[in-house]
Amino acid sequence: MRISPQLVAKKTDAFFDAVIEQVRGQPIDQVLVIKGEALSVPLLERLRKACPKAKFTLYFWDSYGNMPRGTERKVSCFDAAFSFDPQDVAQDKRLQYRPLFFLDHFTKLPSLKQDIDLLFLGTVHTDRFRVIKTLASRLPRDLRFETVMYYPSMKLFQVRRVVDPRMWGARTGEFIFKPIGADEVMQLIARTRIAVDVERAVQAGFTMRTIEMVGASKKLITTNPRAQSADFYHPRNIAVFDRKNPRLDDDFLRAPHTPLPAPVLARYSLSGWLRDVLPESG
Repeated sequence: MRISPQLVAKKTDAFFDAVIEQVRGQPIDQVLVIKGEALSVPLLERLRKACPKAKFTLYFWDSYGNMPRGTERKVSCFDAAFSFDPQDVAQDKRLQYRPLFFLDHFTKLPSLKQDIDLLFLGTVHTDRFRVIKTLASRLPRDLRFETVMYYPSMKLFQVRRVVDPRMWGARTGEFIFKPIGADEVMQLIARTRIAVDVERAVQAGFTMRTIEMVGASKKLITTNPRAQSADFYHPRNIAVFDRKNPRLDDDFLRAPHTPLPAPVLARYSLSGWLRDVLPESG
C-alpha cells in the first residue's frame, strides 16, 4: 500500500466491492472509517451510494505527512472527519481535533511491585533506537531502564543496522521480532513508574502510548513538546526531553505520580472518544 499501491489495487477494490454489496440495502445509519488507507475515493463514493441514509465519519490516527500522497482528498467524502494531529487540523479546516483513547483495562492494572523505573515498549522506527540509547546513557545509574524494542522483520533489521547510521551499534539481542502478548504488556506497565515515548518527527499528535499512560496513571517522559499544553498535563507526571540531547530532572524521575481529575480521565477513555466521534450513536 505504501510503496506501490497499484500492485494491490485490483485486490483491494475486489475486497471492498464485496463489502459494499454485502451492506447494500441494509439499515445502516453510521459508517465509521478508521484511517482508510486502502480506500480510494471511487470506492468511498460507491460505499456512500450503497448506504444512502448513513452518516459517514472519518478518523485519522496518523498524520498527513506519514500517509500516502492524496489522502486529504478522501475527507470530502465524509460528513465529519477527525484527526489526532493538531497541525493537520490547523491546516485543513475540514478536520476536527480529537486525540486517541485508552482501553478500560489500563485503569485496572494488576497490583505488582514497581521494580522498573523507566520502560520503552514499542516498534523501533526512524530515530527511535538512537534516541533510546542516548537517553539510557544520560540516566542515573541506580535507575532501572527496561527496553522492549520490536522490529517486524529480522531480515530488514539486519539490512537497516548496516545502511542506516541511526541503527549503527544495534545488536540482535536487544530486539524482539515477534510482538509480545497483551497480558505481558499489561504486566510490564504495571511494574513501571515512568513510560518513555518517542513520537515520529512527522507527527504532532499524541501517541497511543501517551494516552494509555493517562489511563494507567503512570508518569511519562516524551519527545513531544505539545504534551505540555494538553489538559492531562501535570509537571509531576509528564516531562518533555530533547530527542537529540536528552536531559531529565532527577527530582522528576524520583517523584510519585499525581492523580488526575476524573473528567480528564473520562475524556480520554474509549467511551469519551466515542461520544465525540459518534455522538448520534448513543
